[in-house]
Formats: sequence, C-alpha cells, structure tokens
Amino acid sequence: GYAARVSLSDFSSSGVQFFNLAETDPNLKGFNGGFVTDAHAYYVPIIHRPGSSETYHGYAARVSLSDFSSSGVQFFNLAETDPNLKGFNGGFVTDAHAYYVPIIHRPGSSETYHGYAARV
Repeated sequence: GYAARVSLSDFSSSGVQFFNLAETDPNLKGFNGGFVTDAHAYYVPIIHRPGSSETYHGYAARVSLSDFSSSGVQFFNLAETDPNLKGFNGGFVTDAHAYYVPIIHRPGSSETYHGYAARV
C-alpha cells in the first residue's frame, strides 16, 4: 500500500516522498494504475494478497496533493454499492467524475472478466 511521488525538480532519491496507504485502512493495498487531477492522486483497486490467497477489491482511494500523507487520504469501497465493483484496470478523470475501467474479479472460485464500469 505504499504511495510514492518524486519531485520533478529533484528527480533523485532525495526528491522522493512516500507513505503507506494501508496505515489509514488495511484494505488500501493492491492497486493497478492511477490518475491525477489538480488536487488529488487517485489509486485504482484491483487485488491484494492477505496471506497466500488473492482477493479482488473495490477500495478506491485518493490522496490530496497538498497533503501527501495519511491525513490526506480519502477512500471508500465501490463494492458496497454493488458487489461486482472490484478488480479494475486503470481509470481516468473528467472535470466532474472519476471512471474506473473494469477487468477481472473472482465472484466464486474462478476468475471472471467483467464489464462493470464505475463512475464516481
């Protein structure tokens, strides 16, 4: 669940800032891509591995760019809206909405591609 950013004016190890999203909530790990607005960085949920098993999830997270720390994190579980809203492959943003691109989840014992797109 580590989020990192690198200063473009100091593109070196000394320009790195990072923190662990999972310290905010233990479900905030296993992201696949992200996107950014002027105010936030968004993290796209796909999968995490508690122990040796894989679990697809729908925990969408964003971090304030002006408070890049655990106190700047906001999140919610898309799967609370519909249990199929988990396992995404990237996303994008417009002026009004964030979109999560569907790919795969495991509703039973096998992986299944899905077409459940989410707009927030």
